[in-house]
Amino acid sequence: MSMEELFAQIKGNADLANEFEAATDNGTIGAFLSAHGCSASEADFTSYIADHS
Repeated sequence: MSMEELFAQIKGNADLANEFEAATDNGTIGAFLSAHGCSASEADFTSYIADHS
């Protein structure tokens, strides 16, 4: 799954948004991305979110 697809899913799904927020709080964004089939790095994904929020 691409960063764009995962970000769209996070924005459209409250449960997924909460899971991402917890991963952010716990420092486990990389594991979150892997669990959702996204091969982006943590740095790339957080940069993408910053640019599109």
